[in-house]
Amino acid sequence: MKKRLMIAVLAAATCTLPVQAEPATANAFPKIVPVLTGSPVEGFTIGRGTTAYSSSIDGSIYKVDLRSGEGAVLVEPEDNFNVETDCYKLGMRVDPRSNYLYAAGCYWGNAWVFDAETGEEVTTIQLSPFGEVINDIAITREAVYFTNFSAPFIYRLPLSRNGQLIEGEGALPIPMVGDDEENTPFTANGIVATPKGDALIIGDSVTAQIYRVDPLTGHSDRVAVEPPLTGFIDGIVMHERTLYILTPANPGDPDDIDRIQVVSLDKALLQGRLVGYITDPDNLDGVASGAILGDSLYVNNAHYTTYPEPDTPYELTKLKLKEVEPLP
Repeated sequence: MKKRLMIAVLAAATCTLPVQAEPATANAFPKIVPVLTGSPVEGFTIGRGTTAYSSSIDGSIYKVDLRSGEGAVLVEPEDNFNVETDCYKLGMRVDPRSNYLYAAGCYWGNAWVFDAETGEEVTTIQLSPFGEVINDIAITREAVYFTNFSAPFIYRLPLSRNGQLIEGEGALPIPMVGDDEENTPFTANGIVATPKGDALIIGDSVTAQIYRVDPLTGHSDRVAVEPPLTGFIDGIVMHERTLYILTPANPGDPDDIDRIQVVSLDKALLQGRLVGYITDPDNLDGVASGAILGDSLYVNNAHYTTYPEPDTPYELTKLKLKEVEPLP
């Protein structure tokens, strides 16, 4: 569940396919890219080339070019959307082989598959019962994985070699179980996969812990990070053995700001070092999801503390991966 859903209860990433290379005209790319006005953002991903996608809890998906800033609605919002109670789409990822766009279905317990070019719905997949929040997605060469914020499960949807769905193959629920409770994530949110797809890194939003999870068995081990991570862990992006962990500001703490916690992992993915933060107070407000293009990390701004109105603007922010503020 991303932070907006968590606030409501209390008062909803990266695939292993190669990171896209940014074109040589990178300096021409705008730092701020507007997305759909009036649609509270949650999921974000980058597809083929410079094409990106922003999802909203209202069910819409907005397709935008990161270089030109030009965009259009790919998937329309759901009819009669109620911002107080409804949630239709959270995390997203694109498989560039098939150009399928996968979107997590929030508390409907499902996932959507769309043609990333046309927006045509390919299929929907029921993963868990209604009321359990399907949250985020990672894609490997062999499968798509989904996290569940409401129960310690991941879901594995097998793919063919060219990234196509396999007829007759459904999603397999896999319980995440560690050697003890400390090694089991219960409120899973962001998820990424290693380049070979042999391990998943999953964040637990409530405990601010990350876990190394076996994608076939679900066996999980807590990754020991020093100094410890803090805040509400939302989306996670991975490049080589570095994690970029999106952490929106805590509305109750005026000294807490939106930040990307940068963690360097060891080869076994069981030890991590928090090396610093990427921040931009003027241009970050409720970071929820992100993806890498070239040497930049793009994140969306959910504006969690701003009540969504039809004219509320939402946008993406471009951050430089190298601009990490070291720890004191």
